[in-house]
Amino acid sequence: MNNFRRFSSKVPDAVIRKSEGSDWRLLFAFLLVFAVVFTLPVYAQFVGFPIGPTQPTLPSANARNSAVTLPFFDDFSLSSSGRLDPSLWKAGGGAYVSNTITINHPTLNVVTFDGSDVVGRPYNFVTQSAQGPADTLTSQPVDLSGLAAVDSVYFSFYWQLRGLGEFPDADDSLRVQFLTDKGVWQTVWKQAGGKQDNNFNYAQLIVRDPSYFYASFQFRFQGFSRLSGQFDMWHVDYVYLNKGRRTADRFVRDVAFRLPVSSFLKRYTAMPLKQYLANPTAETADSVTTDIRNLFNVFNFTTFSYTLRDEISGRTFQNFQQSSSELISSLSPQLKSLKPTVISGIDTSKVKKLSLVSHFQILTTDNVNPSIPGVDLRRNDSISGKTVLDDYYAYDDGTAETAVYFNRSLSRTAVRYFLNAPDFVSGVRMNIVSTLKDLTGQSMTLQVWSNANGKPQSLLYQKAFKVQYPVNRNEFVEFPFDFGVAVRDTFYIGWLQIGQDGVPVGLDRNNQHENQIFINAGQEWVPYTNFKNDPNLAYFQGSLLVRPVMGAKQGTPITSVEPEQVLDWEVYPNPSNGQVRWHTDEIRQVEVYQLNGVLLKQQSVQPSENTLDLSGFADGLYFLRLSNEKKTVTKKILLRK
Repeated sequence: MNNFRRFSSKVPDAVIRKSEGSDWRLLFAFLLVFAVVFTLPVYAQFVGFPIGPTQPTLPSANARNSAVTLPFFDDFSLSSSGRLDPSLWKAGGGAYVSNTITINHPTLNVVTFDGSDVVGRPYNFVTQSAQGPADTLTSQPVDLSGLAAVDSVYFSFYWQLRGLGEFPDADDSLRVQFLTDKGVWQTVWKQAGGKQDNNFNYAQLIVRDPSYFYASFQFRFQGFSRLSGQFDMWHVDYVYLNKGRRTADRFVRDVAFRLPVSSFLKRYTAMPLKQYLANPTAETADSVTTDIRNLFNVFNFTTFSYTLRDEISGRTFQNFQQSSSELISSLSPQLKSLKPTVISGIDTSKVKKLSLVSHFQILTTDNVNPSIPGVDLRRNDSISGKTVLDDYYAYDDGTAETAVYFNRSLSRTAVRYFLNAPDFVSGVRMNIVSTLKDLTGQSMTLQVWSNANGKPQSLLYQKAFKVQYPVNRNEFVEFPFDFGVAVRDTFYIGWLQIGQDGVPVGLDRNNQHENQIFINAGQEWVPYTNFKNDPNLAYFQGSLLVRPVMGAKQGTPITSVEPEQVLDWEVYPNPSNGQVRWHTDEIRQVEVYQLNGVLLKQQSVQPSENTLDLSGFADGLYFLRLSNEKKTVTKKILLRK
């Protein structure tokens, strides 16, 4: 119980509380993201875990052998692959490059620190409350020999706590440490959590201690946080160390791109090529957008260009060049937007996939009288975004800022998708996040549902799988079906939670398609958006990282038409006096659960058996889980003697 309270305390600005005695205080989570009203006066909730958003910092064979000479500068804009510059930074340490998890960051890409290692696995997967040194970002040696305090050496950077991730408590911190010529790491700056602040704050430190002026000086950032997952997030940008600086040189002559490029598609971030070509005008976005920011305290002028090309074939679909320059005010952002070209006339017998790259570039004079001598700040004057037209649907951008799970056993979650032509679902790709507890091998059941009146209706297919984690942060695991499941204009992909431990699935908070999410704690599907104005809930917008794989795979059977018969088993009578029956010989196992997910009874069933004796149980509601090697059906039954 004490550990549960400790976990609950990690939610200073999104904490959900009810009256004393409520089971909400038993949730071992940090954000409560979704909730539904059960058929009894009980709440079941989606629980959220903040997580990290992009590829890990990986070791590189290109690390330098000699010390870095001043100036030392990195805005991380060149880290498009998610990897830090090995000529400036030591390999490893767990920190990773991101452009989606912060708010109002200075330029594109920041470095994020949390409680997970280089591939997104918790540093401590045993003790959920473990806390201590976590991610570290260490510089390569920097040559400060021959310098002294009189040379006015300054070290500066921007920092933010939380962003779109998890809020650090007062006992969490981000620290900057300098390495002395005696080999001792000294803390020269420390910021504790516990205080709400959505700004990117500027820090500037003067270097005066003689023990730092030697040929292999190093500095490092280090986060102190919970070690059982991607918690207690800190973000760093625009790291700059140089001599001859002044306190007043905070403002840099730099106009830079910042926000990620939006999707080429209107409804999705990815979709099957044949589905796009069935209605390309309706599926193409009205505009593709990003923004730039002027970091200088004087206005400037820029022009921008845009290209749309397929990186697989090299074909260019669109070229745009702004004809006149545009003023951008000092210390201000500015939106860049244009209407993309609709793509048609693709021969799908020859072309199976398009990888569309939207590329923006601005023309600046950042290299004229540069604020940072020797650094060409045009390095951040371009940005790209990719939209894939292949064999799957996606609402997400491939990065998750939060991981969510349902906190009640035998609950269901579904995401809605729309077709332009009938198709087949052949599997599901999911981003399952490792946090708090290792769920490897735990069962879950993936499901496909038809549509009626804007909600899931008939269960078309389901298959049990074991939980698998992806190899790296933000990757997906594919769960293939035994055959292609026929679907028409609208369908739903979801999962049934087996057991009390919810499966954490990534939530992208930058793409707001929460209106496509439905949840079911018993027998009724409820849109998540029903709870947007519920005063008892913290409502978070976003898209689940759940991607249906479309098309019938070669060599596998398919359903010829969408099944008319619901894949279900009825049990009766309901209410029952204790003797439960069914009309099928397909059931091989029956499990009985309390509403809180506790398993009460487990019994194998022979084909000739069609009854279950529950007369020894007290009156009340129970879950029956009926299963065989191919499918699972959950029923709610009321015992009343």
